[in-house]
Amino acid sequence: MTRSFSLTASNFANFFNAPSPLSSLSDAFTLTYDDAVSGYQSAPISFTAVTNAGTNVGPFSATPIVGYFPASAFSAFPRLLVGGAIGGGNVLESGKDDFFFSFDASAIGATPAMLGFIVKGNPIGFLATDAVVTPSANAPVPEPRTWALFIAGFGLIGGMMRRRSGPALPDPLRV
Repeated sequence: MTRSFSLTASNFANFFNAPSPLSSLSDAFTLTYDDAVSGYQSAPISFTAVTNAGTNVGPFSATPIVGYFPASAFSAFPRLLVGGAIGGGNVLESGKDDFFFSFDASAIGATPAMLGFIVKGNPIGFLATDAVVTPSANAPVPEPRTWALFIAGFGLIGGMMRRRSGPALPDPLRV
């Protein structure tokens, strides 16, 4: 499945009340993942994080990976996770540019996200208290096997409709 999203956040904090090096974050990204497979699967197709007006700087310069995790005892809904590959996707490496965020994979509209990041030279990570992920307006792109089922279904329906039609009616304009 391939889907596009946007992420926004602007309120960053940590347990030590240290000032955040970031004041704002917006992100546009496209993910391809298999919702029949649990775990990390690939890198995002596209990933453009804008932080403090800089593109893919600081923690978002880390190479991202994508994971799909079905509903479980930890979460009532399936989750998508995007994170820097340095620490394994959902672990922040102290003193290195690294990040992660996760959100509801089944959401149709805007949904809260959990976002954390850490920057080089700083052992303290930050969390966003207002991160939101919004799916793009375009629908998910069906996989080839889904298209094959669509086509086979339409063919079956067409065949059934053709078989059920009665004798052709005379054309009143032809004499």
